[in-house]
Amino acid sequence: MRALRTNSPQNWGGSVAKKLGLETHSIDFIPLNQRHGKASDLFFLWFGANAQMAVVTTGILTIVPHFGFIWAALGIVIGSLLGSIFMASHSAQGPHLGIPQMIQSRAQFGYYGAVIPLFMVVAMYLGFYAAGAVIGAEALALLFHIPIYMGILISSAADLLLVIGGYQFIHRFNHMMAYFFSLVFLGVSFLLIWGPGLGRGLNHATFYGHFMVGPFLLSISLAVINTLGYAPYVADYSRYLPEKTTIKSTFWYSYVGVGISNIWMMILGAAVQAQSPHSDPMIGFFHLGSKAFPLFGLFVLLAAWLGVVSINALNIYGTFMSTLTIVTTFYRRWNPTFRLRLWFIVPIAVVATYVSFFDKSHLLMSFETFLTFLIDFLVPWTAINLTDFYVVRRGDYNIRAIFNPNGSYGRINTTAMVCYFGGFLAELPFMNNSVYEGPIARILGNGDISWMVGLLVAGSLYWLLEKRGTANLGETENMSYDSACNSDGAIQQKGARRR
Repeated sequence: MRALRTNSPQNWGGSVAKKLGLETHSIDFIPLNQRHGKASDLFFLWFGANAQMAVVTTGILTIVPHFGFIWAALGIVIGSLLGSIFMASHSAQGPHLGIPQMIQSRAQFGYYGAVIPLFMVVAMYLGFYAAGAVIGAEALALLFHIPIYMGILISSAADLLLVIGGYQFIHRFNHMMAYFFSLVFLGVSFLLIWGPGLGRGLNHATFYGHFMVGPFLLSISLAVINTLGYAPYVADYSRYLPEKTTIKSTFWYSYVGVGISNIWMMILGAAVQAQSPHSDPMIGFFHLGSKAFPLFGLFVLLAAWLGVVSINALNIYGTFMSTLTIVTTFYRRWNPTFRLRLWFIVPIAVVATYVSFFDKSHLLMSFETFLTFLIDFLVPWTAINLTDFYVVRRGDYNIRAIFNPNGSYGRINTTAMVCYFGGFLAELPFMNNSVYEGPIARILGNGDISWMVGLLVAGSLYWLLEKRGTANLGETENMSYDSACNSDGAIQQKGARRR
């Protein structure tokens, strides 16, 4: 069977796409002479993608009766600082390997074994897309007085255009949005503290309240998963960076971008809930802004919609990359051309839009359960992936073998599978959501620390079991990230390791 190769001008649509600046690569290696950009671009990307109403909505979930705002805010800060570590650590893999995040999982789970976490990722981002689309549609409905379904369709069309444009278009859009969102949410924050109406409800009782272990642990967990949720596609947006880009710079720009925005947006949501329980934050911000300055209320709605467009473009892009990885695992004759991008992106956008039409109340009521279940499935994967990259193999990978079912990473790595499902099973006693509560979570006042357990168990198990299998690797097996493609896409081996 033929190995995957990059797009060429002879492929249908390839030359036109290149003239328009559209992305032609997908899951293939990014040749070294096509790398561009700088690590600081990642700050704007992740700040712009994360400064949006869905994150504010997540912040609302941290407030329960009698639980003080100050404790929820502290939990949000702790969770954001912790979760951003794992997210940014994945981001640093992009320039080093030059391939998408999830296809790199073949090095841990095996060529076919990686399909299991890939299916989880596809379901996850379709769920995120649907929940976000509802928020964006509501913003458009308030802004232009149109039906919700029209708002969903308009938002989906905007997302589709961005994803067809690809990597560079998404980066540029989020770079601009980072400035706009900063101005809008600075205004909202000012009015929330000193403005009329909604900004006057945070008193001594709601601010301090009572410290409760369960809600405090929940606030940490929600902040962790909101940042960790980017992990399966974060490296997709750093893989075009030049090979000389350091792991340190990639890490810190990603960390600060997502960390600041996550703390800011979630605390805004917690503040709204503490002052005015059961209120819709977007409608509250709109009325708050309109009272201060009529046009500002419209800017709030516009920012809410553009925020959804921003993050849902990433969700479609990530779903496309993961779906294409699954399909080409079994049908390797499909080359990653621009035409293939369209064949996958358009149907995926249609499916995501269809899911968005499900009952609104069902979607939003299930959001907390969706998030907490998500972390329990995602954490073992991230623990295994990061342990493999930073501890076991220390960045040395054979890129050719990742695309070969008969390569050195094997078809199914049973060690990784045992660690993945073992990590998930270890989480069960510590889980707490609307569907299931583990015995230890009950002892902790309904607090959920399953993500901590999953990280420790899956990561430690993988390190203990896998280090024996890689201890005696020779020069041929332990190829570096520079096992790369030259300018025309042919795979070659170069060998040098970069820190």
